[in-house]
Amino acid sequence: MRTLFILFTLCLAGHIYAQEIVVEDRYDEYFGIAPAGYLSFRNQINLEDYAMGLEFGVINKNRNLVYFGSFDARPYRKRVIRYQGNNLFYQYREERFFIGAGVEYLKRFRQSGLGGFIQVNPEYTWGAYGGSEKKPERGWIITPRIGLYWNPGDFGYFKLGYAYLDSKSYQLDKHRLYLTIAGLLTKDR
Repeated sequence: MRTLFILFTLCLAGHIYAQEIVVEDRYDEYFGIAPAGYLSFRNQINLEDYAMGLEFGVINKNRNLVYFGSFDARPYRKRVIRYQGNNLFYQYREERFFIGAGVEYLKRFRQSGLGGFIQVNPEYTWGAYGGSEKKPERGWIITPRIGLYWNPGDFGYFKLGYAYLDSKSYQLDKHRLYLTIAGLLTKDR
């Protein structure tokens, strides 16, 4: 009888301790919305030039401040003319690249999905002239952007604005139209 009692107790105890324990993620209950990953495809356009690129970073839990890294490039070689002196001009086919980091502030207009943004993006720019050993100017620039955004849901943004991009090319206009499609990388709720 004693052995039967011990076997019964061990079997019951084994069943109790072998149960699966399920722990739910309760971050949202204690801290609110979690910070999210941020990925953006952006375009900077004017009549003379075009640059496209990516932003990747994080957006805070209030969804109003973005910290990001960026990479932009001109997707083609642009013809530029350089004065060499004594009535001599050379035409080059210029490649241009930008890499940087920045911060963006988003301000929503009341309870609508519309809002405004302002962005500062320090970048390092460099390039090459196709078919030549000469190099175009390189160096640090600061690119400010300002505009409006539309947030159709809790998953991303469409942005339209103005960018002042000094690409270190003398002949190109620095004023650009800024278009962006951005997405938030979060888990499903």
